[in-house]
Amino acid sequence: MFKLKKIIKKIIGGILFRGNKIHSYSGISLNAKITNCTFGDKVMISRNAELSNTTINYLSSIGRYSKVVHSDIGKFCAISWDVTINATSHPIKNLSVNAFPYVPYVGNFVPSRIQNYQKVVIKNDVWIGANSVIMPGITIGNGAVIGAGAVVTKDVPDYAIVVGVPAKIIKYRFDQSTINRLLKLKWWDLDPKAIKKNISLWQNELDNGVIMELENISLLQGEPHTDE
Repeated sequence: MFKLKKIIKKIIGGILFRGNKIHSYSGISLNAKITNCTFGDKVMISRNAELSNTTINYLSSIGRYSKVVHSDIGKFCAISWDVTINATSHPIKNLSVNAFPYVPYVGNFVPSRIQNYQKVVIKNDVWIGANSVIMPGITIGNGAVIGAGAVVTKDVPDYAIVVGVPAKIIKYRFDQSTINRLLKLKWWDLDPKAIKKNISLWQNELDNGVIMELENISLLQGEPHTDE
């Protein structure tokens, strides 16, 4: 019975195509379409999302109707609804912007797909607001925030907050000294049991005392947690 529950948790109404490696405790909601993806533990995919050729790590979530292709997404990321990650671009310097020269089903001019893809990398603890667009080849740093409706056309530094079209940095979540300590700490690699035991540290505003406690927890834990 336990094994059956794990299988049900995996499929839960989504449509799984070929090539997927999905952790038993990931949740895939109604009408989500998943192809050639790898999901870690407790990844959540909302209804009608479409993902292909993408890796998502521990406890990250994808909102409804979002589309994600050729991307690597870290741990603890919150990606809202109607987000496009690795938006397909068209070759504006070629003779035509149409897809027929490189996509078979567009007019049957070529026998196989010959598009080149630039991977998007989204690190850990990233929040991406609704209706945002992340263009090909972008790297979004740890702890960054992408405002709703932003179009991200260049890399986003760690803990930066960006908004607008094209997206621009308006501020950072913390001062540089704090950011440096957090990047060294890498709290997202803590064992989930340690996080649960000390959950109050994540429930209040960050200050020096919180960071010091996290540093102590990290020292006690030793080796970082992975969900593989």
